[in-house]
Amino acid sequence: MGKEKDFLETDTGRIVALIGNECVGKSTIASKLIRRELDQKTYPGTNVQLGCGRIHGKDDFLVDTPGNLSIFPENEDEDVVHKMIFDNRIDNIIFVADAKNLTKSLSLFLFYKEFNLPITLTVNMMDDVLARGMSIDIDKLKERLGTDVHTSVAIEGHGLSGMIDSIKKDAPAGPTITYHRHIEEYLRLFSDVMPENLAFSRALALALLLGDKHADNYTKVHFSRETLARITLLIENTRKNLPNSLPPFIMETYYYAAEKIVKDIVTKESSPRYLFMDKVGIWSRNISTGIPIALMALVVMYYFVGIFGAEILVDIFEGQLFGDTIVPFVERLIAPLSSEFFSNMIVGEFGLLSTGLSLAIGLVMPVLFTFYVFFGVLESSGYLPRLAILFDRLFKKMGMSGKGIIPLTIGFSCITIAILTTRVLNSQKERNIATFLLVLGIPCAPLFGVMMVLLSNMHPAGYAIIFGIISTQIFLFGVLARKLFVGKEPEFMIEIPPMRIPHLKNLMTNAVRRTVNFLKEAIPIFLFATFIVFLIDMAGGIKMLESLAEPILSGYVGLPKETVSVFLMSLIRREAGVALLAQFADENLLTNTQLVVNLLVVTSMVPCINAVLVIVKERSWKLAVAVVSFTVPYALTMGAIVHLCFEYFDVVL
Repeated sequence: MGKEKDFLETDTGRIVALIGNECVGKSTIASKLIRRELDQKTYPGTNVQLGCGRIHGKDDFLVDTPGNLSIFPENEDEDVVHKMIFDNRIDNIIFVADAKNLTKSLSLFLFYKEFNLPITLTVNMMDDVLARGMSIDIDKLKERLGTDVHTSVAIEGHGLSGMIDSIKKDAPAGPTITYHRHIEEYLRLFSDVMPENLAFSRALALALLLGDKHADNYTKVHFSRETLARITLLIENTRKNLPNSLPPFIMETYYYAAEKIVKDIVTKESSPRYLFMDKVGIWSRNISTGIPIALMALVVMYYFVGIFGAEILVDIFEGQLFGDTIVPFVERLIAPLSSEFFSNMIVGEFGLLSTGLSLAIGLVMPVLFTFYVFFGVLESSGYLPRLAILFDRLFKKMGMSGKGIIPLTIGFSCITIAILTTRVLNSQKERNIATFLLVLGIPCAPLFGVMMVLLSNMHPAGYAIIFGIISTQIFLFGVLARKLFVGKEPEFMIEIPPMRIPHLKNLMTNAVRRTVNFLKEAIPIFLFATFIVFLIDMAGGIKMLESLAEPILSGYVGLPKETVSVFLMSLIRREAGVALLAQFADENLLTNTQLVVNLLVVTSMVPCINAVLVIVKERSWKLAVAVVSFTVPYALTMGAIVHLCFEYFDVVL
């Protein structure tokens, strides 16, 4: 059967898959080998997006696969690797191992070696091993595994060229593992049933024994009924002589084999050294020290994003660049045209320049860049998985494992991306709960950035009120969602990467790339939203909507009727609406208490169109309709309650 390369839409070059545990540096290696941003492609028959691209200077294509915790996939992201292999869409494997956790990495490598595909082992993060006074005998490891072995420090770009040059057409030497005698007998009998040209018969036999659905689909497509019947009988007879929980039993076989290899090739000091970052990693996941570290991270974010980004940089870009230079210059430039319509469209209240570009570039961009720098530190340092461990007990009360904090934290970057990353959660129940909480109360990076700008001019109580309400509603609705969504209680397994000091160049490069990507997508939408609101305003539509909405906004929520335009722009792009709110704040159209109410309403109201579409794609249209139907009345009701509390307690910010 020929290779089905429609996934990459190419008939030339091999497809090389990067495979390994979580947090071993696969994505870093992929970006270094491709030398540009990876294309994101959805794998056929799944919702999983894979990063891929042509290897620089080669015809081969590289696919960055999701991290695997074990040989038995727990979620769709892990499952896609098995699907790719049985779909015959992988020509070569580069297996990436963590030098510090070599036993765990090798135990997974030994399983993938059974597929009899050309495979290369790359032992990454060698700098961490050397820093701990350890050494690995690579020549002996190569001899024990019967395949090419390379070392690398991917974040520095060391050792990557040799890795690509070593990609072979032939599979490595035969089996490395000896299984339990009943499994060995099963493999022997299975090979008698299989065609002689089926290279991965051992891996297929093991996958079928473990109940892998992709292996089962493969046999149904390629084998006769008679062969299927013989395979089924063989599996049933073998399982009778083995423990009921087969995946852990077989995984133990790989683990002990890997442990034996590691003991033979790794030498270390009698008393291993613990680096400062190792100690920080331990402190950050213990409650007594982890909570203060988490609070310290929030303080750093406040000063870096809230003060440096939202005050200093915004003043430079929006105040000085646009407000004092660009907008006045354009006003003088177009004044001789004597066209009120054209003038208002460019530099009026809802002008393309004075509102659209000014908000996107002058207000949102500086804060977004500082946020991406800060978030990049959390990602690349290895802090996020430790945060998941720290908050596991709390998240269990909301129907999720501690891994739920990862998509919720990413939600502060982008709700749409965060909904996609809910795939790391192991059950549909957890994914539904996380999606609901993301939509209900997590402000995405642009919205969060504008929020920080507005709060910077208020009493610190403004921060406490907004983030206190957001945190409280997330917890309460999480507890409620745990009861509403059906499914099993979550189990918690997560790969803990080493704590590292982030590489400054990579940090800034990623922050710039993310900011530029946002501007490419957001500027046209900002301009479109501004132009639509401008046309509605010129036609008198905003005044009519203000009159219709005034009884609800003014009578119950305590907001001026002018905020109708904020909600109009929010329907197109949530951060566009709240950026307009910042403009209203500059014009003193709202008090600080009204700004707090408005920010809470916009945060809890319908997310941007992209997020709604992703909910439909990832979950279901029923969940999307349910979420939208709930959030709009809830946001207005919550705003009305907060407004009444402000009035009753005479709150002034």
